[in-house]
Amino acid sequence: MTSPQRTLVALDMLSDDINLLNDSQVNSELHFKLLSDFLVQLNQLNDSVQQESEAAMKRLFVGSLFEQAIGRKSMITVYMKLLNYVLTAWDATLKADAIINDNFDNNADVRLELLQVKAIKAKSQLKTVASAMGKQDYEVFCSLLGLTADKWQWDTLRARF
Repeated sequence: MTSPQRTLVALDMLSDDINLLNDSQVNSELHFKLLSDFLVQLNQLNDSVQQESEAAMKRLFVGSLFEQAIGRKSMITVYMKLLNYVLTAWDATLKADAIINDNFDNNADVRLELLQVKAIKAKSQLKTVASAMGKQDYEVFCSLLGLTADKWQWDTLRARF
């Protein structure tokens, strides 16, 4: 297991990489991969700080990009949930679009319906968690992870599901 400090540095670097993506790379396969890597690092951070106190967590985050965004052990779990919902919705939507555009065969209706339901469920769960954390914290989450597309924005999320 890696140290929490090392994992936090990896998260900082991944967030920087995400936010350095140009417009054509945002919402691309590369962005999806970076978000997946970010989730892996969040899981590692969560595992490595289980025995830490809240005071130790605050010291860990001092000076970090995540000091205001995460800062508490419970917020690591919230970020993991949010990111997992984003990745699930994104993946299901991409697969559904691929079926519609490229691979519509006899069984496509069933697969398409399952994927659409999966995407809707993930977005609904995302809305629930985002609503619980509040607009300001959710917008920080989106900013850190380069989720600039309209479908991830607070107003759109709150209006659609």
